[in-house]
Amino acid sequence: MKIEPFPGELTKQMVSFPFVTKTGKHGCQRGLKYMLTDEQKDWLCKWYPVTENSVLSAVSGIKFSTLHRMARLYGLKKSEKGLHGIMKRQAKKCKKICEANGWYASLRGKRPSAACLEATAKMWKDVREGRRLHPMKIIKRENPRRYKRLMEKRSKSRKELIKKETIRMLYGMERQTRLKCIVMQKYTRQQVCSRYNALKKGYIIYQDCSEAGGERYNIYYDDLTERSLVFEENLKKRGFRVIEYQPAERSH
Repeated sequence: MKIEPFPGELTKQMVSFPFVTKTGKHGCQRGLKYMLTDEQKDWLCKWYPVTENSVLSAVSGIKFSTLHRMARLYGLKKSEKGLHGIMKRQAKKCKKICEANGWYASLRGKRPSAACLEATAKMWKDVREGRRLHPMKIIKRENPRRYKRLMEKRSKSRKELIKKETIRMLYGMERQTRLKCIVMQKYTRQQVCSRYNALKKGYIIYQDCSEAGGERYNIYYDDLTERSLVFEENLKKRGFRVIEYQPAERSH
């Protein structure tokens, strides 16, 4: 959709922001804020009800958050006719993109088109070589709230996936992902304290605590370790093996 050019340039003015603290204290803080001229205000009032916010932002240079603030300030809303036109244009644009990407073909059980695969490969190649920003970085810069929601959703989904994969490993089922999952029983409180005290005395303990790694109950000592026969006997009683550290054997 073509609209009139934005009149003039955006300018910031120093304004005062009154505030009230939780304790009831009143104050005033000063800061810069975008302010529109009368001509720019008329332009926004004319085009906001019938135009997509993305188009308004691209033409005027106003960020989405500032655009929403100005709409609330001036009482602007999308008109019924404007919303109909916006939805129609967005549906047409979405259909064009889906056809180019082969989305409809994939819904029918077919692979994405060769053009789609080639464009995707080219995009990620440009990202790796620094000619193009990563899509998530663009979202983080232009829409921080959306980026935060996406990261929270991704984190929750990953945690659920790791939980399911851990259960599969625990019961000996076939794995369905390549996620790094460690299935092990927790140490008892006495074992945790023994491992911590061993580290303080200079014993060597590896981070791999899984049964498969073979280092779960191994504690090593070398020339710098403050050895104690009583302490080592207690380690053995709690299920640990005290072994002399051999660098040559660990080099692999």
